[in-house]
Amino acid sequence: MLNYKLYQLEFSNGVRFGNGMLNSTEISFHADTLFAALFQEALKLRIDDIFLDAVKNGKIVLSDAFPYIEKTLYLPKPMYQNKQIIEKRGDSKQKKKIKNMKFIPCDEIENFINGTMPENEINDMQDLGKHSMKVSVGILGNEEPMPYRVSSFHFNDGSGLYIIVGTETVKESEMFYDLLESLSYQGLGGKKSSGLGRFDFLEKELPEALNKRIDNKATHYMLLSTALPEDDEFEKSLDGAFYSLVKRSGFVASDTYSVQQMKKRDLYVIASGSVFNKTFKGKVVEERNGGTHPVYRYEKALFMGVNV
Repeated sequence: MLNYKLYQLEFSNGVRFGNGMLNSTEISFHADTLFAALFQEALKLRIDDIFLDAVKNGKIVLSDAFPYIEKTLYLPKPMYQNKQIIEKRGDSKQKKKIKNMKFIPCDEIENFINGTMPENEINDMQDLGKHSMKVSVGILGNEEPMPYRVSSFHFNDGSGLYIIVGTETVKESEMFYDLLESLSYQGLGGKKSSGLGRFDFLEKELPEALNKRIDNKATHYMLLSTALPEDDEFEKSLDGAFYSLVKRSGFVASDTYSVQQMKKRDLYVIASGSVFNKTFKGKVVEERNGGTHPVYRYEKALFMGVNV
């Protein structure tokens, strides 16, 4: 049985979470991004084997990062809604607002699914923060300077991101805390050399209402992390599920992997917010792709129960 805690991340200098385009940025990050960053810190502290073993064996599980605004915690919008209730809605503006939502208040998950979420809870996240754009200049050899735009996101005071982390024993909890503290000075995401992505964090108890939903039986289960079922889990997991896929790529963050920076292989995984009839464990994907050592990609699953 895992013990779950909430880690509230406060970013003072803005963030850049890549989607492949310099002139745009996401406002949150996935569990595999967090794992990769933590693994780099584990390498520095020479506990990478211990950390990897704990993750592979389910002694440490991670969620994606989700927004908070003041005391309100948000979760990904479920990919399932009662069809009959949707058809009864006649307000096209409201339908459009709901369609464009990415996150909803934690307490409104089942109300959203059942079509009873109050209209005032439909939030476009404008209170979370704002995007900004900086023009930089790239100079390659004797070529003409090339200006380019780099986007970042800056959280408002009292707003930021949080993650849910499950650990089996005090040993794993303390190891995760130490790795997260080390990472906080380095930063998460892109353009860390410019000060982006650095954060302070608070360790908190998970709200009781949310804690009860994790690892407990329910009629359906919503995924809280990007994940990929094991081969023997795949068919059963996707039967009757409401899900979407997200492409995960990026570069290998290692100085010893190859002479030049190498791209990771594209990997399509199931997005958080997907809703299933049954849970699955997921896996840590190992690949080499021509480098000097394996690259590990975190695609373990963390679920919360929802009753439909």
